[in-house]
Amino acid sequence: MLVPIEPKAMVSDDVRCLAPWLLPIVEAARNNESLFAPVQTIIKAMGFTSFLYAVGTSEELHRDERFYFWTSVPVEWIREYDTQSYIEIDPRVAHGWSLWPPPLIWDSSLGSKQPLTRRFMERAAQHGIGSGIAIYFRDGGHKIMFALNRPERRLKASARLEIAAATTQAMHLGSVLHSVFWSEVMERGVPPTQQGSPLSARERQCLQLAAHGMTSFDIGEKLGITERTANFHFSNILSKLGVLNRNEAIAKGVCHGLIHVDPRASPIPPITSSKIRDAQLRRWEALRTARRNGASR
Repeated sequence: MLVPIEPKAMVSDDVRCLAPWLLPIVEAARNNESLFAPVQTIIKAMGFTSFLYAVGTSEELHRDERFYFWTSVPVEWIREYDTQSYIEIDPRVAHGWSLWPPPLIWDSSLGSKQPLTRRFMERAAQHGIGSGIAIYFRDGGHKIMFALNRPERRLKASARLEIAAATTQAMHLGSVLHSVFWSEVMERGVPPTQQGSPLSARERQCLQLAAHGMTSFDIGEKLGITERTANFHFSNILSKLGVLNRNEAIAKGVCHGLIHVDPRASPIPPITSSKIRDAQLRRWEALRTARRNGASR
């Protein structure tokens, strides 16, 4: 899920319209260098320690989509977030599913009344993600989140004012990174780097249930998660297996032994009697008989 993919960028010679603080990114792009270091330099000057850019490629909630991530958070946290399916309880993600969500300045008080969320926040803080700001964009229906993180868990009033003052610059930086990412990754069809990564336990559960005919809504009801969270898991399944839809994912999962479909576990229900269906079948049979008799004359 949160597996970094880093775009490169090409820039024109005319940079007069760019803010001066963006020049390190421009210089790195001109020299065909990684954008990671200049972005980190910029966000540190803004008072943050790590960033996360994430985009979902589907315009509809009920469609399978792919998620791309570019981040400087520790690899260990990426792995834990994936394997533990923290997407289900991450309050920043839940906030971003609103139609037009405002920027979210957050700390340990966010979701502190929910035990699972509180535990998630504690684990994130152990990896330097204790507070920060999350900004949300929409691009043709695509969902984008740009997050900047700080290590302190509880923000003082003065710190909140500092973050609020940096919101405009953060939104500007997020839009620039999205433009770079879209042109250098999405428009070129670069596959998510999580392709080939193993499925998490939750993802295998979702795929197994889908193989038995369950929809995302059914799976959500079964596992106690929302329909959109089930769809999010399928987006990662598609990316990791390198397939286009969940039917291909099921086929590949069965082929490689990731899931097992036992016909005995899902017996075909018997067809019950129906007066309407039986009458329709009799009409069809009478029509076939009439046509057959007419052709033989």
